[in-house]
Amino acid sequence: MKEPATYLPDFNKQNILVLGDIIADEFIIGQPERLSREAPVLILKHDDYSILPGGGTNAANNVAALGGQVYLAGVIGDDNAGDNLKSYLDDRGIKTKGLIIDKTRPTSVKTRILAGGGQTVKQQVVRIDKQENKDISKEIEDELLSYVEQIISKVDAIILSDYGNGVFTPRIKEEVIKLGNQNDKIIAVDSRYELLSFKDVTVATPNKEETEKALGIELDSEEKVQQAGERLLAEINADSILITLGGEGMTSFAEDGSSSHVPASNFTEVFDVTGAGDTVIGTLVLALASGADLEIAMKLANYAAGIVVRKTGVATTSPEELKEVLAE
Repeated sequence: MKEPATYLPDFNKQNILVLGDIIADEFIIGQPERLSREAPVLILKHDDYSILPGGGTNAANNVAALGGQVYLAGVIGDDNAGDNLKSYLDDRGIKTKGLIIDKTRPTSVKTRILAGGGQTVKQQVVRIDKQENKDISKEIEDELLSYVEQIISKVDAIILSDYGNGVFTPRIKEEVIKLGNQNDKIIAVDSRYELLSFKDVTVATPNKEETEKALGIELDSEEKVQQAGERLLAEINADSILITLGGEGMTSFAEDGSSSHVPASNFTEVFDVTGAGDTVIGTLVLALASGADLEIAMKLANYAAGIVVRKTGVATTSPEELKEVLAE
């Protein structure tokens, strides 16, 4: 069996379509000065500001950081947040022609206000979400499907990153998965709220909470995890399932009845788990597209997740970091 590290050089040969809910993660950072006389709240002196890719956009960013060539499809608003996010993605070589502007809805933004400065740990004070969760219109569906049809022959795999913001209408799910299967593409799904509505895919990567919610069971034993994996395989009609279990690692299930488990990588050094699921699916799909089997792809995804949870905020990792960890 080939070593996991031997697949890393092939990551940059893979073309991945990421279709998802586009979210801008906005960070406003200030240094605490004093309590306000208007209300018992901190006054922060503005220090820094940034917009980073969140939601499905973070999955795309993770694939790009690992060397993959990314075609990104989704919906943004006709606003500054959408413009700034698109510029960020363009600068990283992500192909953004599939970002459809919908003038009837804003770009989804999660604004985090952080207090701290210099060498101190920054503490999140409050988060403000600006999101439109209604389904996209038929006209926007048409534009997205047209884009997918145009580029399907150029890609090796499709990542469907569903954060519940309205992109994954029944029609989008059905048509994109149908196109992927007709063209013999790897199709991977990460769905926060509607996992069981995605049928006939290559792999789904739910976390523990998403699995429990989808199946209505509590994963409080290895036996329950095994049952959950088998049920998801059948209900989604997937080739494989990868359930991420936080500090308990990951377990994969294949349609031939086999399963495999890996313990969490470096869980003792967890700093921030935000966006780790996007790292998992991005790494997994790149590995599968590069010819790795499910078990090796899972191991690579596990190590990649172990790197990003040691970083603050929505983070990515690189082939160099992954290679270094694998060498250890």
